[in-house]
Amino acid sequence: MRWYMKRPMPFRKKDAGRRQARWFKSAVLKVRKNQIWGVKKVRYVIIGNSAAGIKAAETLRKLDRGGLITIISDEPGPAYSRCLLPAFLAGMRNEDELRIRPENFYQRNLVDTVFGKKAVKVETGRKQVVLADDSRVEYDKLLIATGSSTAFPPVEGLAGPGVLGLRNLADAREILEYRRKARRVVVIGAGFIGMEAAYALYRRGLEVTVVEKMPHILPLQLDRPAAEIIQRDMQAEGVRFILGAGVREVAGPSLWTRLFGKTGRGVILDNGDRLKAEIVIVATGIKPNVDLVRDTEIKLNWGIVVDQYMQTAVPDVYAAGDVAETEDIITGIVCVSPIWPNAVTQGAIAACNMAGRPRLYTGLIGMQNAVEFRDVPAIAMGITQPPDGSYEVLALHRPERNLYRKLVLKDDVIVGMILVGDIGQAGVIAALMRKKANARKFKERILKGEFHHGYLQRAVS
Repeated sequence: MRWYMKRPMPFRKKDAGRRQARWFKSAVLKVRKNQIWGVKKVRYVIIGNSAAGIKAAETLRKLDRGGLITIISDEPGPAYSRCLLPAFLAGMRNEDELRIRPENFYQRNLVDTVFGKKAVKVETGRKQVVLADDSRVEYDKLLIATGSSTAFPPVEGLAGPGVLGLRNLADAREILEYRRKARRVVVIGAGFIGMEAAYALYRRGLEVTVVEKMPHILPLQLDRPAAEIIQRDMQAEGVRFILGAGVREVAGPSLWTRLFGKTGRGVILDNGDRLKAEIVIVATGIKPNVDLVRDTEIKLNWGIVVDQYMQTAVPDVYAAGDVAETEDIITGIVCVSPIWPNAVTQGAIAACNMAGRPRLYTGLIGMQNAVEFRDVPAIAMGITQPPDGSYEVLALHRPERNLYRKLVLKDDVIVGMILVGDIGQAGVIAALMRKKANARKFKERILKGEFHHGYLQRAVS
């Protein structure tokens, strides 16, 4: 409003000028619904209250002090870290320790919240978000950051009580409620989510069996030597594994069992074996939450298709996080990237473009996972299992020390790694991957861990 303050005051008396200045200052602070003295306020609406959505709201407020920001979420409470749900399940964290922002975050950033109401449809023509109770929220700029949910396979009986996923706080609470009367748990799927759930419930004193259809655990992240180190370490604790077997059916408790107040279920494997459990955790994969934009002009593959500005095929509609398809800088493949740091970056980039500050998303490494189930940490990044013979693979295997290091190179550029046991140099290797640095002169030293950041700076420069 500087143009107004620089105009000559129409009053000659000094105090009259001060009164007018005070009046004007108070007037501009009075927010009408969408306008302040003819200046339109941009209505930013964010569907999703996790990594991408929170970062987007935070960035928008920094870039547009006067914009109207609304976050819609089907969950009833403030944002929390889904990455910490296994720690909550294991009793190592309480609910307050899951929060990713202070309690007054929304108030301090002037963010309106619509919590506990699910967005079921986006009407792009009217620029409205339709909620489950048929109410509507209008927008000028929209960010879809709805995340993902458990993908339940087509197995008979998976819809029954005591059969749960682990994607949100409600899932974790429900698992803990069933735990009160449980002794045995079967986890279907030995990916990172399944393994984390298995170890968390083992720490709670339950008998845990993990069933995996592939021949080794963590099949999408690790190769067999790395996976065997993790598996052996967890077996030493008492976790049981059944590999190379799928689940054919989950049978409910019999009438006789129910009469005695028991809720045990039978997990029938495709080889005919039968396991008994009071809790069944399904961790066979995830799916992007895209139902609200089906039958719209927004383009879908597995997730929502976005451009380099995180914008969808519909102007003023953006997507970020688990729901958005972006390009992996290592593989060049366009796919969803359900990784927390990537979601944060995408949320910030989307917010910049929503606020009229053009910024390109240059891509990140889509496959990166780090975990420590017991005493053996592990990290995997990029292409860990080469699809053909055109890649060079270097490996160092010391199973007696729970140590494994693997580098995958393409034309002397590191495109993938697995570190088990000692992951202290993972950040430096990841930086080399992002820079696509030629590692021909020092790849053997990297494999053996005989390098440091300063050495690599000199070698690369």
